[in-house]
Amino acid sequence: MNCMVARRAFTLIELLVVIAIIAILIGLLLPAVQKVREAAARMKCTNNLKQLSIGLHGYHDANSMLPPGQYNNFYSNDAPWIRGCFVQPLLPYLEQTALFRVYDTARATNGNWALTVPNKDTLISVLVCPSDPSSPKTITRDTNSVNGANVFQGLHTNYVVCAGSNSYGNGLGLNGVFFVKSRTSLTDITDGTSNTFMVGEINISVDTTANDLRGRYANSWEGNNWFSSLNLPNTTIPDRNTYQGVSTLRAPQTTIGNDGSQNLSARSYHTGGVNIGLGDGSVRFIRNSVDAIVYRNAGSRNGGEVPGNF
Repeated sequence: MNCMVARRAFTLIELLVVIAIIAILIGLLLPAVQKVREAAARMKCTNNLKQLSIGLHGYHDANSMLPPGQYNNFYSNDAPWIRGCFVQPLLPYLEQTALFRVYDTARATNGNWALTVPNKDTLISVLVCPSDPSSPKTITRDTNSVNGANVFQGLHTNYVVCAGSNSYGNGLGLNGVFFVKSRTSLTDITDGTSNTFMVGEINISVDTTANDLRGRYANSWEGNNWFSSLNLPNTTIPDRNTYQGVSTLRAPQTTIGNDGSQNLSARSYHTGGVNIGLGDGSVRFIRNSVDAIVYRNAGSRNGGEVPGNF
C-alpha cells in the first residue's frame, strides 16, 4: 500500500506572526540605517567646511587678507563682482580654477555683474550639505530680468561666512570676520582664531520659481551669504530678509523692510546642532544647547570677550 504523507501548510495565525516579526526587525533596522546615513552626511559636511576653511587660509596666504564677505553695498552696485561675495574669489582655492576663469572672463565683458555670468548652475559639491533635502538648488528664476532676459540664480550654497554677533545694519564695519568690502587679516582676529567663527551652515528653501535670498552666491544681496551668532543654532526665531524669501519649517524667514535688522542664523538638518569652521581652520559641531552668551561672543573677531566652551 502506498502511504501518502500529508504536508501541513502555514496557518493564518502563523503567517501573521511571521509578518509581525519581519515588521519588528525592519522597524529596528531602519533607525540604525538612518543614523549611519546621517553620520556619513555629517562627516561629509564637516569635510566640506574643512576644505572651505583651508581655501580661506590659502586665499589669505596669497593676498594677506581674507576675501570680502560681499563686494557691493546693500543699496549700491560697486565693482568688482557686482552682486558677488566671498565665493567667487575663493573658487581657485577650492579646485575650481576653470569655473573661476569662465566667471572672470564673462564678468569683464558684462559690466562686472556676477548674476549674469554663465555656468552658475554648476554643482560645486563642497558648497552643498548632503543632509539638506533642498540641496542642490540651481534653477530658481529671479523675479527681475536683465536686458529683457530671464535671470536664473544658479547654485545656492549651504555654507556662509560669519558677519558677527548682531544684525547686519548697512552691512559695513560689522564685528565679525566678514562683511561688505571687508579686508580682514588673521591678525585682526584679536579674540583668537580658535575662539572665533569663520564659516558655518544654513538651510536653504526648496528649488521653485519663487525667489529666496539665502545662499545665492551669484547674486549676493543684503548679507544672504553670511550668518550671525545673534540667535542660537537652529533657532525657531525666523531669519530676517527684505522683499524676497520662502519660509520653510527648517528655514523660517520673515520679510522685513529696509530697517537694518537683516540677519541669518546658523541652521542644519544634523541632529542637535550645526557644523562651524573656526578661524584656525578647525571645524566644531556646535550643539543647539550651547550657552547663548558664549555662542554670541564667538561671532565677533575683536570684542575682547572671555572665551567659553562651545
